[in-house]
This record gives sequence, C-alpha cells and structure tokens, in this order.
Amino acid sequence: MTLKFKDLTVKYTMSGTSKDGGGDININSSTDINPNINSNTTIDPNINSNTTINSNTNTITALDNISFEINKGECVAVIGESGSGKSTLALASMKLLDSNALMSGQILLDDVDISDMTDKEMEQLRWNKISIVFQNYGDVLNPVHRIIDQIAEPLIKNGESRSAALEMSGKMLDHLKIKPGRDVLFPHQISAGERQRVLMAMALITDPDILVLDEPVASVDAITKSYLAKVIKQQVNAGKAVLLITHDLSFAHLCSDRIAVLYSGMILELLPSQKLLDAPCHPYTRALVRSFPMMERAKDLAGVRGAPPSKISGATCGCIFQQRCTQSIDVCSQKQPLAMSIDGNNGDGSYVVCHRGGIATMVCMKNISKSYKDIEVLKDISITLDEGEILALVGETGSGKTTLAYLTAGTIKPDGGKMVFRGQEVGTIEKKEFFRIVGIIYQSPKDSISHRFTVFEAIAEPLRIHALFDDNSVKRIKDALNEVQLPDEDYFMQKYPHELSGGELQRVAIARALILEPDLLIADESTSFLDPSVQAKILKLLLDLQNERGISMLFVMHDIGVARKVSDRIAVLHNGMIVENGPSHRVISNPQHFYTKLLINASKGTEI
Repeated sequence: MTLKFKDLTVKYTMSGTSKDGGGDININSSTDINPNINSNTTIDPNINSNTTINSNTNTITALDNISFEINKGECVAVIGESGSGKSTLALASMKLLDSNALMSGQILLDDVDISDMTDKEMEQLRWNKISIVFQNYGDVLNPVHRIIDQIAEPLIKNGESRSAALEMSGKMLDHLKIKPGRDVLFPHQISAGERQRVLMAMALITDPDILVLDEPVASVDAITKSYLAKVIKQQVNAGKAVLLITHDLSFAHLCSDRIAVLYSGMILELLPSQKLLDAPCHPYTRALVRSFPMMERAKDLAGVRGAPPSKISGATCGCIFQQRCTQSIDVCSQKQPLAMSIDGNNGDGSYVVCHRGGIATMVCMKNISKSYKDIEVLKDISITLDEGEILALVGETGSGKTTLAYLTAGTIKPDGGKMVFRGQEVGTIEKKEFFRIVGIIYQSPKDSISHRFTVFEAIAEPLRIHALFDDNSVKRIKDALNEVQLPDEDYFMQKYPHELSGGELQRVAIARALILEPDLLIADESTSFLDPSVQAKILKLLLDLQNERGISMLFVMHDIGVARKVSDRIAVLHNGMIVENGPSHRVISNPQHFYTKLLINASKGTEI
C-alpha cells in the first residue's frame, strides 16, 4: 500500500487555540480503551511565527499544496523547524485534524482518496491499514491503564482473545527492548524513552501497511535510537510505507530513502537521503544541516539566520524563504519560485523550489595558474565557492594560499585560466563595483591600515573611495564598531593604530572590510598574530557576522585544526595545487591525500 499526498492544503480558522503536533491527544481517554481516534478528538494545530496567516479570510495556512508519495518498501522523512507543519501532515494522513481545519486536495491510500471518508469508514483503516506514533506520548497514553493493556487493546478490538493479545503485546515489548517486568507498570512509572517505545509498539502491533512516525526518537538515548532505526528499516524491508517526521537530521539520514524539507507549510526540497549532510541543494536545507549537532562535524553550530514569516502578515507574493535566504535576488521578492528537478531528475523525483535552482555558485575558478618570474606559485587551480558558504583554504607557508586569496579578491591577475563571479568573468566587471562587493581582511592589520588614520578615518576610507560618505555615515561607522564589539565613543574613534591592542586593531580591520556590506569576505590569516583567547573571540565574531549577514567567506589559514571549527568546506593546497577539497567533516574524518593526513597529524601534535 502506498501513501500519496496530492495538492494537500490545510488551513485553520482563527476561532480555536490550537498547536501543530501537540494538543490533548488521548487515544485511551475512557475506561474502555478505544484506539480508533476520530475527527472529534481534540488535536491542536500550531499557531506560531512559522505559519502563514491570511488576514482576509482569518485563517492560517498550515500546509500549502503538498504533493509527494511514499511507496511500498520506502521511508520518506520530513524535516523542518518547529511549526513548519510536520505534525499537521502526520495528522492529516490519518484524517485526525481538528474540527476547525479546512482541508483540500487528496490523500490517497493506494488509489483510494480518504479525504472525503466518514469517521466510520476511517475506523476500518486506522490501526489496521495505517497507524501513527504521536509526538506527545504524555497526552496519548492513559495514566490509569497498564502499558501492556494499552498495546493489546487494538488487537482485542479486532477480535483477538485477551490472552492472545497480551501474549503478542509482550513479544512486541520484548522486540522494542522494554525491560522485563515493565509491561505491568503504568505510563508514569516508566521513563520517557520507554513511553516513546510503547507508542511504537502500539503502532506496530496490528502490522499495518503504512506507518506514520511523528518524532519517534525525541526522548530516547543514542543506543535506543540506533535500535529503533533498525526496527524502522525492518518495516521498510517488509514492504511497509513509512512517513518519518523528525527534527533529528542524522536519524532521518540513517532511516529514510528520501527527505522532504518543509518550511512554513511548503516543501522547499525533496532529495535523496544520502545527499542531506554533504550536498543539500536549498539554502534552507543547508542552514538546517549547519544547525544540527553531529559527531562527525566540529564546526560551531549556527542557527537559521533571521526569523520565520510573521503570523500577522499576509501571504507573501514572493519566495517564502526570501527574507532569510543567503542568495536572494530581485525576483525572489516578486514571485513564487517553481519546483526544479535536481540533476536532471534521475527517476527519484528530487526537486528544489528556488529561482536560482538551489544553492548558487558565487566564485568559479577554472585552470588558474600564477607565476612570479620563473617560480610557479599556482598550478591549474579549479575551485568554486558557493553563495553563503565558508571555505577554508589550508596549507603550509609558501603553498600559494595568499596568492589564491588575492586572485579571488581581484587585486592581482592570473597568468592563465578563468575566474567567474556570479556568472560573469571578473575581467569584464567594473573594478570599483567588484571591490565594493568583495571585502578583504589582510593578514597584518598594521600593514593594511595607515598609521596616520584614526579608527574613524580607517573605517570611513572605503566609503569615501566609493563616494558613499554622507550624513548617515557616522551612524554606519558607529554601527560597524558595535557589530565588531568595539566602543563607538569619540575617544575611541580618535585613537590611532599604535594605541590599540592587537585584538582591537584586528576588529577595526574587520569593521573596515564590512562597512560596504560586501557579499564576499576574504580573511587572510586574520587571526595568526593573536593569542588563543583573542583568536577565539575574533573567529566567533566572524562566524556570527557571516551567519547574520549571509555572506560568503574565504578563510585562508595554515592550521587545519582551526579550519575544521569555522568552515563548511576545506580545500588543501600543496605545492601550488589543490590536493583535497570536500565538506570539512569528511576531510577531517576521512582524508584521502597523504599531505592532508600530514596536516591533521601535525595539528594533533603527532610526530611526523
């Protein structure tokens, strides 16, 4: 049996006070336990800042034209921030939405549309053909019934004898690793993780064709999570269709075949699960991956920048993610993007909803070479930097890192090859405009800032060069100082470089580089002269600014240990050539080139 959503839209009227994925769900609310939940059950849809409100009709759009299917023997995971509509989707699949929900579109079990079925007709399907693991176990489990009785009840309702139902329930509890003797306890007498597994047992006990799992591992430990992943795979291998809703990206990656990325009720990307961690296509998916802690990743976490659409605003006419996106262009605020297939649509239905076809390339270098006299510094360099990405360029002194950085910044020209910036060859871009959108923090701020300039003059200079200094510039300079955590009082702005500490002067250099609000920031060994404490503060400052502004960054550094903390991707330079290039956690955990291994061992203090 397959589960298919076709143009599914769910709206809630404003008369109720409901919550998505939460609510007072109680399948066993009476003395006679009844697993057949119907539409009269009170389930609250979530009204929060992620949800689009239509002020004209006084409704909230929780799901907007959702279309995808889950085939037999397949698990599709749905990920997204809280309030994105994930639990509404789960409840809709069982037709358990609250009475103030307005649903259009179709929900098909095989070819049968359940959206118009009566409660009586749905009772024949729920817990027989399709079952659900609810998110809030505290609202679902009856506090006055033993857990084994609650698991056995669906079987008894289907005609099994009580003794047979209890025996089957006991085996199911064993299968889900519930410790012996816990079966006769009440819900409040077992742990949160055990209650979660009890809900899983209730969903599996009738052997349904379709499983809907809403945050099934939210309260379990890592070992139990790993085992539940095995259980889910067993169900998939048995030919079941599984809809998995989870905040846990590593769990989604482990269990599912495909992943749907939900944002404010809309699917922004549908991709194969193996691409989630290393090759997401939508900027929102990448932001979610950056926000999720994983053992393999050492980079500091960064949340999705900005805030979701306000619940009191009308529906946007442009892309719903536009205000938080790192690569927004004019068209993004003017009309909604259409779904575009990924990699030519290789039969897996992958697509991304983005005007730019997903994460766009900002800088593309092809076969770049550079020599000084007879010394070849860079040899056949080909590399890209994406919009909103942090790329660390790592290598020993003399490997060509700074030369490559200056080529990217446009301050020197290559001898051969081609450098393209946002689809246009750098040589054809007006220089003044290019230098406005590309900022650089030099290795030594003492060499890059004139000793004759005060702090104010040093930060103001780029504005004057580009004829942008005006009546508002003093405020802009003060804001820039505040942004890099420096005082904006006159006494500080009148100081000269020699009157500042190394950390203060580096922050002035950062403010100077950011004053024109560049789209690309190049940092050339920007913390190499600082002590570890100040270096940590500067790096954190740069990461915060990068995440808040959504700019792309090229970090040039010799320490791969630092690179793993700040970058999304690491490119390793050796003798003027890029010998390794990949996601930071992959490069660190599984280096392919001997020189990369040498750098990692040296960073660890291992003898080389």
